[in-house]
Amino acid sequence: MLQLAWGLCLTALLGWDSAVLAAKFRRPAAVFPLPLLCAAALLVYAGALPGFLRAGVWGGVGALGALAVWGALRLGRESVRQLTESSGLMLFLGGAALLWVVLFCLQPMFFQWDEFTAWGLAPKMVVQNGCLYPAQPGNLKASFTYPATSMVTVLFQPFARWSEWGCMAALDTLAMACLAAAAALPNKRRMAGIAVFAAGFVLPYFFADTPAGSYAAQYANAMADLPLFLLFGGSLCLYYALGGQGRAYWLTVLPLMLLTLTKDICFAYGLMAVFLIGLDLWWAGDAPARKRFLPAVAKALPLAVAVVAAFVSWGRYTAAVTPLQETAASVGSEGLSYGAVLLGGVRQLLGIGREEKFAVLMSLMFRAFFTRRVCLLGGGAAAVGCITLAAAAAGCGAETGAARRRVVTAYLGLAFCFAALYLFHLILYYYNFGESEALALKGYDRYLTPYYQAWMLVMLALLGQGAGSRRGAGALCAVSLAVLGIFAGRGVPAAGFWSDASSRYTLRQDVQTKAAALNPALQPDDRVLVISQGDDATRWYYYRYELTGTVADGFSGRYTEVGDTSQREKGDFMNLVSPDNEYLYAGDCTVCTPETLMAYMQETGCDYLLLDRSDGYLQQAFSPYFAGGLQDSMPATLYRFAGCDAAVPFTVAAQESGVAG
Repeated sequence: MLQLAWGLCLTALLGWDSAVLAAKFRRPAAVFPLPLLCAAALLVYAGALPGFLRAGVWGGVGALGALAVWGALRLGRESVRQLTESSGLMLFLGGAALLWVVLFCLQPMFFQWDEFTAWGLAPKMVVQNGCLYPAQPGNLKASFTYPATSMVTVLFQPFARWSEWGCMAALDTLAMACLAAAAALPNKRRMAGIAVFAAGFVLPYFFADTPAGSYAAQYANAMADLPLFLLFGGSLCLYYALGGQGRAYWLTVLPLMLLTLTKDICFAYGLMAVFLIGLDLWWAGDAPARKRFLPAVAKALPLAVAVVAAFVSWGRYTAAVTPLQETAASVGSEGLSYGAVLLGGVRQLLGIGREEKFAVLMSLMFRAFFTRRVCLLGGGAAAVGCITLAAAAAGCGAETGAARRRVVTAYLGLAFCFAALYLFHLILYYYNFGESEALALKGYDRYLTPYYQAWMLVMLALLGQGAGSRRGAGALCAVSLAVLGIFAGRGVPAAGFWSDASSRYTLRQDVQTKAAALNPALQPDDRVLVISQGDDATRWYYYRYELTGTVADGFSGRYTEVGDTSQREKGDFMNLVSPDNEYLYAGDCTVCTPETLMAYMQETGCDYLLLDRSDGYLQQAFSPYFAGGLQDSMPATLYRFAGCDAAVPFTVAAQESGVAG
């Protein structure tokens, strides 16, 4: 209940502060939740870099509170009027509050693998330990995730009490702030703002291919895809709502910096956003373009500097607190630099020494644009067709020539950036993926749909800005009704954040119960090797997320003689099989003996072995080395490793029933 109360209070504080700033600067109140939330998250980040994350959290909350008190004393009556008359701000408050209450009542849990390896694990570590995860015992590799989602989460969970549903609700609050920026219209256009917000809310479902009957996790996950889409689109919508003029223009820098810290690809997204803003400043004004070029560069350049500064700050931090080999900027198994990858990719595109694999990937990417479903109407071509129709409607509904030029500039600029992004992913498939994954275009829809979503959100926002005329209002009505109608007719998921998904959590809850019984025997810097016979890596990832200690990587391949590691391969989870049964060996199995397993434990500095599930092979070959022996079916047991030369190398430290003496 404390978590819910804090989330609702902080959301209300953001709403009131937005009304205060609207009264002060005479701008639509709905533009302010996004920069305010981003500013608070960036204050947390600034405090976390030197090791004062908790101070950053309370500094951010304190700044929001101080602004609220000042506004109540100086601009109270006008702030109340701004709060009640802004449809975009009320939608932000209502949408965020609804999501907080629904998620609190249902308390969904993580279930996607990447949430346990990065996007859910990182904010959990930050909330519980009060510092950025690369500097913690048992940390993630620094290159695995970026800190923006963790900073937003810890702002809404400042009491070191972790909840997965609270993490989801915090990111959804950020999403509502971005949608409010898209719906930030003058008070006399309330209905237009409502239409933009409603259509924007369903875009994550519209640009998706959720199988019938499955659970749609768009607003109930910790992945960075939703923040990426909304921060990219929301930054541009914020700029358009502010008009690119006055002191309020510089508020755009805040979501751009947080966007850059959201995901590794977001440095490119941040620079694309700056490029699009600069393009608008250059081409969309009333003065001749040649006279606007240098002023446009002068206004866009500081935004680019802020994006670069945010990106460099994270790279410098991770390099300072983690080993160099874990943070080096490289791509693929050959460890090429990003510059070498881009240069090599351009050469391949130009046909200079083009290899067959690249030619095949070019053909696959071309066909995927038409055949791989990325929206309710079909592939990328259909998605771009929908966006083009929305842009045409926005152009027809524009009230002035400058507004029409803005729509054309935004559409063509986003189209150019999409083409560059598409080619960039072609190059990544060539350099950064194994052949089987590359030829399958692994993750194709996940990599590209955030851009489609942001592109459409920007067109919706520009449609709303042109809704002052009857023609513009009609165009917005037609497009928003089309989006909502297609969603209602073809895309409403069978289940989502509004429904109970407890059937998905059976395995999670089993591992969670076992880990809770074993954790009292562990410290964060204890290294634990997890063995769960018959696992497909799912239970291993769950333990990695749930255990207090550091879960060590296992290995695959063959390791049957101590010292001979020639056939041992890097891995994570382990399924142990006997070297006497060669036919049992497969790519996801580990052929080893008790002696080589203990040698590996000693080599990697493992303090404990967690035996989650045993089987006949372990019972037969490994029992003499474990206190009390092993059985086919036994409780999850944590063994302390005493060394290869001990009379009994593995002694019981804890079992499901409790910690051993």
